[in-house]
Amino acid sequence: MSDTENGSAGGDEAGAEQPAEGTTPEAAQSEASTAGAGAEAPAEPPAEPPAEPPAADAETASGEPPESLVFSQHATWGGIVPITLLNALLNIITLTLWRFWGRTRVRRYLWSSTTVNDTPLEYTGSGWELFRSFIIVMLAIFLPIYALMFAGQLLLPPEQFMLYFGLAYLPILLFFSWLLGMAVWVARRYRLSRTTWRGIRLGQTGSANRFAWASVGYSILTSITLGWFAPAAEMRLTRLLWADSFYGDRRFKVPASEEGLAGPTYGAFALAWISGVVGYFAFIAVYMFLVWDTIEAGGQPDFDIVLLVKIYAALLVYMIIVGVFSLPYAAALLRRKAEIVTFEGVTFSIKATTLGLGWIYAGNFLIVALTLGLGLPIAQMRLWRYIFNRLEAQGEIDIAAIRQNADKGPKSGEGLADAFDIGNVI
Repeated sequence: MSDTENGSAGGDEAGAEQPAEGTTPEAAQSEASTAGAGAEAPAEPPAEPPAEPPAADAETASGEPPESLVFSQHATWGGIVPITLLNALLNIITLTLWRFWGRTRVRRYLWSSTTVNDTPLEYTGSGWELFRSFIIVMLAIFLPIYALMFAGQLLLPPEQFMLYFGLAYLPILLFFSWLLGMAVWVARRYRLSRTTWRGIRLGQTGSANRFAWASVGYSILTSITLGWFAPAAEMRLTRLLWADSFYGDRRFKVPASEEGLAGPTYGAFALAWISGVVGYFAFIAVYMFLVWDTIEAGGQPDFDIVLLVKIYAALLVYMIIVGVFSLPYAAALLRRKAEIVTFEGVTFSIKATTLGLGWIYAGNFLIVALTLGLGLPIAQMRLWRYIFNRLEAQGEIDIAAIRQNADKGPKSGEGLADAFDIGNVI
């Protein structure tokens, strides 16, 4: 499950005030059930998800031997292509309304073809939940915003409207950045709550509001530092998400401190950052060379078709070069995200390599570009398969002792993420 996905998407899946000791499971369940779908900030859920009381004849401790976790992914082109083609056809017929049910079908296929110890995951979400959440978000948030903008343009003189809009630009930008953070958190919580393994569901508690403001603050720091805070921001947000993630009644663990989380990724990030800066100035130099004769003559550049093709070709070369030099950072980030998460003493690692990830990204780019975006599920399948076939766990766990989490998660889906076009499969 994507953490930007990405992301990446994407959710595309901390830090809330915790209830006092003694909170009953019934009270905790009441709090969790008020968690809003889409745009609504979920109510502060309990720090630990309450476990359902065991049946009278059930064991509270398993007595079974501990298990090592073995991950595998068996999705194939033959399985995903028919789903992709049917979704594309139905999206055209329904003017994209089918996308909610289509996304659900893709997730069910990917989840069911992903196994842990030879037992597949199960996705229990529905297209109706996604569609209902999207409608709520559009009516409750975006429709009033659009209505206000339309009324301002209709009732105010153009100069006065532009003045008000300019004064409100930064608050609006801040608000939408906050909404984007909310969208990531709510979408991830929904996906986890609809994911089960051996009948036990995953879940997420914490505070959507805290995560959203952390996302806003880290974005500001990234801008101030000309991008150099980006690895720290990515890892700190990952830590916030996993700190309040659960499987059944057991919590995932992350480092107690944020210090040094992104340390191993900064060498690769420096390579990506330097290539981006050098490539940018090289592109500007090529652009000036192409239009210099016109500028020197005192006129404006004549952007004929030949000149435009040359400029876009130079831009494409720049993007490819930066993408290639960014691959080591992408692989390092993926490895580091796995390393900081533990579960019941089990540690994780991903054998992500620069060349392997580069092959996935290059192929996915071509698939999406050549199919005009219709092949996105195929691209997501290739990345999902790459991650799970290289994910390893070190240590053993008494899985049979884990009980169900009584918090069933939100009632609706990821409408806010869909409104921001980040409600992808993973």
